[in-house]
Amino acid sequence: MTIIAETDRLVIRTWIPQDDAEQALKIYSDPEVTRFFSSTKASDVEQMVNILERWLKRATQLNNGTGLWAMVLKETGEIVGTILLILLKGNDGQFTEDYEIGWHLKKSAWGKGYATEAAIAIINYGFNILNLREIYSIANQDNIASIRVTQRLGMVPLGSTNKYHNKKLELFKLSAPTQ
Repeated sequence: MTIIAETDRLVIRTWIPQDDAEQALKIYSDPEVTRFFSSTKASDVEQMVNILERWLKRATQLNNGTGLWAMVLKETGEIVGTILLILLKGNDGQFTEDYEIGWHLKKSAWGKGYATEAAIAIINYGFNILNLREIYSIANQDNIASIRVTQRLGMVPLGSTNKYHNKKLELFKLSAPTQ
């Protein structure tokens, strides 16, 4: 396990598939949580272990400091969601040069500021450790909660795009502070 970042309330760390699968399943088996994305849905612990292992393998293969990480409450050790900083895939399934920040939270963690808190830490990581120049976010136009997070982060809305995932999505961008 590697700690990527810490905030006042959260530890952002790599997933431990065998240990974390049960908690992750509570997130990714909930249709309300996964209604805006289709790539991560699980119906049992074994499926969830496989998904978490795939995420770790992807991060290792790319070896560029990006990944999908667990958001863990410092106080209790409870996993409340996933924060990600990954290369977006284009409609052809190939990686683009665009880095995406995103978040998935279990329902009991909605509305508590965890997504914004974790995203600020990962944006800082992306700009200051990985030296990224731009970070994007994509959201379904009906995903008002995620769009509000992009607003709190100061991301600039770029309008609709069909560039990723073969669907129309709202695109947001944040540029690194100039030196």
